[in-house]
Amino acid sequence: MQPIAIPAFSDNYIWLIHMKAGNAFICIDPGTATPVLSFMKTNQQKLAAIFLTHHHADHIGGVTDLVHAFPDCETYGVYETRLPHLTQTLIPGKNFTYGGYHWQILNTPGHTSTHICYYEAEQGWLFCGDTLFSAGCGRVFDGTLEELFHSLNQLKNLPSATQVFCAHEYTHTNLRFAQLVEPQNQEVRRALKQLEQQPTPCSLPSTLTHELQINPFFRVHEPAVKAFANQFARAQTPFEVFCILRDQKNVFK
Repeated sequence: MQPIAIPAFSDNYIWLIHMKAGNAFICIDPGTATPVLSFMKTNQQKLAAIFLTHHHADHIGGVTDLVHAFPDCETYGVYETRLPHLTQTLIPGKNFTYGGYHWQILNTPGHTSTHICYYEAEQGWLFCGDTLFSAGCGRVFDGTLEELFHSLNQLKNLPSATQVFCAHEYTHTNLRFAQLVEPQNQEVRRALKQLEQQPTPCSLPSTLTHELQINPFFRVHEPAVKAFANQFARAQTPFEVFCILRDQKNVFK
């Protein structure tokens, strides 16, 4: 069964993964409990575990109510004092098995200093929180641009068929920015047109193959992307191009 997107707030997604055995789910980054509780009640399911990518409120705000509703629910995350109700502390770079799946914990700081992603190689699933978005990437809060750049390069090198489950629906705005950066990129044009014509706003999951074609933060070596960056400052390295892109995206409307 494919992961299920539960919309929350104005643009968040809470991802639900059905465990291979039993009527139970794993929940990733529940910023609020209400839609998760509603799903479990409607479908007569239970919540067995919560996986957290980072500490921001729109990713952890529902944890307390969920563990109260499901007392046996475990909460997974890295050691971080800002993560609530942790019962299982994860170590980046290590693997663990849960729900019949084999999870790799990817160390992806940048958006925050302790951000992680969850990768399941057999299924080809990447739950990337706020590190990677379709056609974009996260802002830097208490991490650094250097960290974010290296984290994205790590994700970029996963198998190209990997499905990308981001935590926000930012794709339309990101594609508009990508079109500004690379106005001749036909894949960006096609993706934007398709998104504007589809009946539902959900653009996810994406794939790494698709992101390599449309995401300017993955395309910092491309001449058109370099040319865009050099309109604002002299960029000689891929990292310098990346920094200019991130600065321009921060002010893009």
